[in-house]
Amino acid sequence: MNPDRPRKAAALALTAGLLLTATACTGSTPARPDASVGVADGKPLDPDATVTVTLDCAPGSDQPAAQAKYADDLKLFKSMYPNVTIDARPYVGQCETPEQQAAQYKAHDETGAFHAYFTDRAATLASGDAQDITAYVNDETVPGFSAMLPSVRDNMTVDGKVYALPINYYTTGLVYNRDLFTRAGLDPDKPPTTWDEVQAAAKKISALGGGVTGYQDYSGGNTGGWHFTAELYSLGGKVVSDDGKKAAFDSPEGRQVLERLHDMRFTDRSIGATPITQWADAFPPLAAGKVGMFLGAPDVIKHLIEVLGADPEAYGLGPMPGATGPGPSLGGGDLYYVKKGQTPNQIKALIAWINFQYQTPDVGQFNFARARTMAAGSKDPVAISVPQPYFWSAASGQMYDITTSLKANGNLPPANYAPYVAHPATSLNEPPAAQQLYKILDTAMSAALTDPDADLAKTLTTAATQADHLLATTP
Repeated sequence: MNPDRPRKAAALALTAGLLLTATACTGSTPARPDASVGVADGKPLDPDATVTVTLDCAPGSDQPAAQAKYADDLKLFKSMYPNVTIDARPYVGQCETPEQQAAQYKAHDETGAFHAYFTDRAATLASGDAQDITAYVNDETVPGFSAMLPSVRDNMTVDGKVYALPINYYTTGLVYNRDLFTRAGLDPDKPPTTWDEVQAAAKKISALGGGVTGYQDYSGGNTGGWHFTAELYSLGGKVVSDDGKKAAFDSPEGRQVLERLHDMRFTDRSIGATPITQWADAFPPLAAGKVGMFLGAPDVIKHLIEVLGADPEAYGLGPMPGATGPGPSLGGGDLYYVKKGQTPNQIKALIAWINFQYQTPDVGQFNFARARTMAAGSKDPVAISVPQPYFWSAASGQMYDITTSLKANGNLPPANYAPYVAHPATSLNEPPAAQQLYKILDTAMSAALTDPDADLAKTLTTAATQADHLLATTP
């Protein structure tokens, strides 16, 4: 730790929200606002306030290691805010599906803080349920707020107003099985950096037989369109025009994506015959060592190890393949929005918890020392040292502390992720109306991966017509 900036001690103090200043006084004692209501004054939560809040997306029973750490964090937070009760509701599999989210928004039954992906901003704001929290968020209540990456800030704000706080951020790369690379005569320290190399490597891996697939991709569940977007971006293509009014994916780059996947599936036979239409369905074969390569963020490896019990040594992470070398990458992430109708103190309590759990070095999700101790004494696997972009600029104090702790406490081989770290990608945001566009693009991915006689050019043109109509009617 930098001796001139002892941030490890400051992490807890900042999250506590100036406990001492809340009780300090000079002369007469000023009148306090009602502790159950509070005021929107841009200050941290009064530690004497009595508040009960709800939020979703807490780890479920399928994530025992994460669930244990989360419970430990709730206890520590309670020691700093003894009168705050957090009703954290668990999930299993994934925090939300598009169908589940649409039903929630229609019924207006979200929790006090509710999870949404970066792609969900338009639908979330259209629901009318998201609270403008601009008056509550600053470098005092959310330390490091002003150092957050522009791509993260863009997804938190609309017209300069803050509506959400980030809990995860990623850029896409190439997840690959190092063991299968070795068996296929490929160098596991040099993953493919172009799509031509991906296709060639996939053929060699599939030739191993025994149900092994060289490459895997999605063809439905909005995840097909999501991966199409990532692959299109990597080639320099666009999903929509610069003004967001027209589809731009019916292009040479878009056709190249589909034609390559179609060739890999039906000519090379390096993509398996079983369609992968749901997010979670991609991971069991990856964990079982039956898939050579897959597009994903670093948290894919964490999921394989912690949730599915995969071999921690088996996986590598490379840069996003491109046309002639590593390409630009689709960025994304997860946010918490605050539901309208919360009192100022409830909003402050939710901000304090989100900041504590997801944004403070050395505590919450960044408590790597605790994670290593728990890993040593637990039968459940814990993955530490999987790189992430996180939320802040590389020069920020937050990133210095997180990187230092990660290096000191990691339990996975950092060399496995060196190709990804060595080629930091240009991060591109997801398109407007992303989930609706992804659903449209699912049809193109499904045609490429399931129909040997597909007219891919016609399929892409039809999808573009549907996308134009969507964009013309989307606010």
